[in-house]
Amino acid sequence: MEGSFTNFDQLPEDIIMEIFSRLPVKSLLKLKSVCKYWYILIQTPTFITKHFCHKTNHAIPFIHLYFLDKKQLSLSTNEYPLFQDLYIHKSTSLKPVIGPLNGLFFVYNLDMNEMAIWNPATKEIKNIIIPSPSFYPYFRSYAHHFGFGIDPLSKDYKVVWIRDYWKEETFTRSKSAVVSVYTLSTDSWKHFEDNTFWSSHIVMSYFGTYLDGFYYWKMINSEQQHTQCINGRQNCEILAFDLTNEVFQVIQTPNLFNSNFGTLGLYDGFVSMFFHFLVQGKTCIEIWVMEKLGFWTKRLVIESHFIVKRPIGYGVNGEIFLETTTSNLAMIDPTTQEIIKCTGPWENGYPLQVLVYKNSLVSIKKLSSGDLGKI
Repeated sequence: MEGSFTNFDQLPEDIIMEIFSRLPVKSLLKLKSVCKYWYILIQTPTFITKHFCHKTNHAIPFIHLYFLDKKQLSLSTNEYPLFQDLYIHKSTSLKPVIGPLNGLFFVYNLDMNEMAIWNPATKEIKNIIIPSPSFYPYFRSYAHHFGFGIDPLSKDYKVVWIRDYWKEETFTRSKSAVVSVYTLSTDSWKHFEDNTFWSSHIVMSYFGTYLDGFYYWKMINSEQQHTQCINGRQNCEILAFDLTNEVFQVIQTPNLFNSNFGTLGLYDGFVSMFFHFLVQGKTCIEIWVMEKLGFWTKRLVIESHFIVKRPIGYGVNGEIFLETTTSNLAMIDPTTQEIIKCTGPWENGYPLQVLVYKNSLVSIKKLSSGDLGKI
């Protein structure tokens, strides 16, 4: 046994890295305790990137469920529960998890005044201290919206928190949205105001919308906040946050985009809008993508006999997951454009999201100490 270990240890480092990169995270965490050399090797940014991108580290879709009887959130695949009681909390409201980014999630529960960045594979979790900005000391915050992304310049992970403030005694509303930006490497918050929009005009999406250094939200057109168009519709805009410069940008959408319909997400590597509507008893589905800034193209049109309640996510190969009005989970195959029932309905709950996840060795502890690595 000793001789076998010595021979393996004498292999070239690139061969050892190739062998190790094929192993699951759970096994690699055990191997870190075998010897100092392996411990250091498995923690290097080069190996973490190689393992994450290796063809054997398959991306898997999982379902984010909400249980009505327990008022609890859970994540699960067909193989195992992803949360494993690590971050399941009772809640009075439904909340998405945001991510994953390189295997990391941002999770929050404002009912319990909690926020965290979490790696399910390593079970690392970084609890985030929640400060209150001093702009409105006698006001109550509401209309919360979050974003989670990576600054492509510094490779730092950041959380964006947008909220409005309201003083109940005088029915006074804050003049601006309050924006708070958390930076993981420094474990610190920065607060500022933006008077070009209100958080209450942002439309919540259960899709992840981080792409290439920007986080995106759908928003009611700021010029139509208190009025409607002649045809009774309100156009929508896209609010984008630049995680490097920490500034907002507003992107216009086609006039036919109605703020009351459509879900913002990412499809085929582009910012997208998902629309569904009934036409003569059938559901018509359209997916539009923003191939260039402000330029939208209709990418997909599908008709189905399923009555869609809402879209809840995209799969590994571009599959589109839907919740039907009968609380079933259905999937659109993008190749055949057929819609098939996956599972459901759930007796005591229903799906909130379907997310695509890959196991990751990214260490939140090292990231929070400023060792940002390559990923």
